[in-house]
Amino acid sequence: MTLPGGIMLDGSWHRTAWLRALCGQDEAFLTEEACSLLPALRVTALLARCLTRLGPLSPVSREAVQALAVGDREALLLHLRRLTLGERMECVLSCPKPECGEKLDLDLKVSDLLLPPYSHVQPWYEKTMTENGNAYRVRFRLPNGADLEAAASLALSDVKEAANLVLQRCVEEVNVDGGTTLSTSALPQAVVANLSQAMADLDPQAEMVLDLTCPACGAAFSVLFDTADYLFRELSAERMALYREVHLLAFYYHWSEAEIMAMTRRKRRLYLSLLAEALREGSRR
Repeated sequence: MTLPGGIMLDGSWHRTAWLRALCGQDEAFLTEEACSLLPALRVTALLARCLTRLGPLSPVSREAVQALAVGDREALLLHLRRLTLGERMECVLSCPKPECGEKLDLDLKVSDLLLPPYSHVQPWYEKTMTENGNAYRVRFRLPNGADLEAAASLALSDVKEAANLVLQRCVEEVNVDGGTTLSTSALPQAVVANLSQAMADLDPQAEMVLDLTCPACGAAFSVLFDTADYLFRELSAERMALYREVHLLAFYYHWSEAEIMAMTRRKRRLYLSLLAEALREGSRR
């Protein structure tokens, strides 16, 4: 797959990555061991397991996954979901208006959520913003997985401070009127807001906002689609199904748990389909 942004490695920019589908071991890891991890750390752990190559890197280290921009990580999760569970994603939402609360069935496709590669990728960006007659020149990079991990615990109690921490980590330098150097904490709120928007504009894959209309009351509203949370909920809901599949395949084929858990979901279900067919044929005799 091609990353929307990419990563600088050994002085060269790389945007190609290789993924494998989740196997039973990955599904069990995500719903058991990783369930206690904060979301950003869970994403890093999952992608580190399933990324087989990133540009010239193989194997791919945890540090390399952390260095990926948020939009690249989101794109990888979407591709991983498609490889493992398919293209279509079914969602059930509720109208946010208290007097309505209508249930909405939403049918999404991974391809509709994936953005084409960006045309503006670079490791650092500069933007000049004017506020109260002062010109603020800011040199910054896009937030990455390591930034999200650093702010993850703080976000549980103070989302605003967590966002400020990410901003501080991403800004290299701030100059006012071409001279005085400022810290990010001294930036006017209007400049902070403009800088945050600039980062979002440069990495649009990082936040996928769905604009919807309630068919019952006509209310328009927006919902942030979180691929990691969606995938985690999907697999958690089918946790016991995974072990039933392992049980049946072990019982009839006499394979070990390790052998079965190393299979992808599609392969497990192919054998289960063949097994069901064989059992039906045997019952007719």
